[in-house]
Amino acid sequence: MTKWLTSLLMFASLTATATATATATNERTKIDIMVPPAGDYISFFNEIAIPEFNHRYPNVEVVVSNDMNIDTRIAAGDTPNLYAGVFGYQPAKLAKLGLLVSYQSFDDFKQLESKIAPNFLVKNFGRNFYVPWNATTQLMIYNKELFVEAGLDPDSPPTTWDEYIEASQAISQLPRRKDGTPVYGSVMWNEQLSAGNWYWGMLAQLYYNFNSGDYGLLNKYGTSIEFDKQGANFELFLTMMKDVQANSPVTMEKNFFSRSIGMWPQYGFGWKNLLDSAAGRPMVVGDDVALAPIPTFKEGEPSYSTLDGRALMIFKGTRMQEDYSWKMVQMLMEDDMNHKANMYLGQLPVLTTLVDKPYYQSPGVKPFVEQLNTTKISEPFLQAGDVAGVILDTYTKVVLNNQMTPEQGLESAVRNANQVLGKGKN
Repeated sequence: MTKWLTSLLMFASLTATATATATATNERTKIDIMVPPAGDYISFFNEIAIPEFNHRYPNVEVVVSNDMNIDTRIAAGDTPNLYAGVFGYQPAKLAKLGLLVSYQSFDDFKQLESKIAPNFLVKNFGRNFYVPWNATTQLMIYNKELFVEAGLDPDSPPTTWDEYIEASQAISQLPRRKDGTPVYGSVMWNEQLSAGNWYWGMLAQLYYNFNSGDYGLLNKYGTSIEFDKQGANFELFLTMMKDVQANSPVTMEKNFFSRSIGMWPQYGFGWKNLLDSAAGRPMVVGDDVALAPIPTFKEGEPSYSTLDGRALMIFKGTRMQEDYSWKMVQMLMEDDMNHKANMYLGQLPVLTTLVDKPYYQSPGVKPFVEQLNTTKISEPFLQAGDVAGVILDTYTKVVLNNQMTPEQGLESAVRNANQVLGKGKN
């Protein structure tokens, strides 16, 4: 009798569990996705991703919005379920606040992880709190026609900073264009120096190429600065950037696409559409313009660039919200869907299964794909943004305004950065 009763209770329990699972699967729910306001992210979801997801999971309502008020929503406890944020400090910050779901929570995460190139995956606190959706990076773009006009070999771009400055000086000697526009050998996006941590990512890759990518702003724990180390060559970086700026306009009022600029070492893959709007006629990579690695301090050193991209983060919610957010991530990381997103959004692949597709092997794309092998992700510390602000202020005073020598700039940056980190005297 006792055995029969025990068996009956076990059967009832299993039946109830199965019924609850089936009910949950068919129950209507909603997931809230936040994406960047720039670019075509919202339209990609509305036109491609959400219709496909609804076809697979008709019981799930998906709402997408831009992330302009993400901080306000977090402060109010109204977090999205899935967020397409950025690599670097953001996953670390949100994970430290206890807001994110670790991807180790999902049994089939390892299957997805095996498809992603390992340099895109960075753990925070020993776990994965984001899945890299796409990537982008920068190269040097140069005007082959101006190279020829200046007596330079258009098929041998500068590979060191000394060569860069020499080529820049030669191009800057060219006569004004017919409309009176002066010609400059180089250009930097100086208007963005007030943009904070974002623009440091554009300058950091130049700095990395003075120290073989061995030094950032902070040590690996984010507890102290390391740009003051002798091998970091930060003072040398400031010195040579002054020489670069001497052959560059103060602002980008006339940018590279005006055909009056010889070289731009901050050209991001996401700006390739600007080639079509170049002055006079579209620019064509391999024809009138070309791509090359960012110059290095010494000949033969690997060229580093900044790795950026979109990081898919799942916020803590109900188990159903977390599970469907994971299903959305899985769908976005399927080969076909991921390739569609890259094409639609102008991004590069993180999946090893995509890199051999013809599109990624084309002249305007392949150099960027290859460059992804020697990139450095943004420093994953919240305080890195504050230190970057100190560095950008120093750069402005030394390189643009000549208010300090490079030596004084280094001393000032060290002092102010230590104060920001709470290690200096007020």
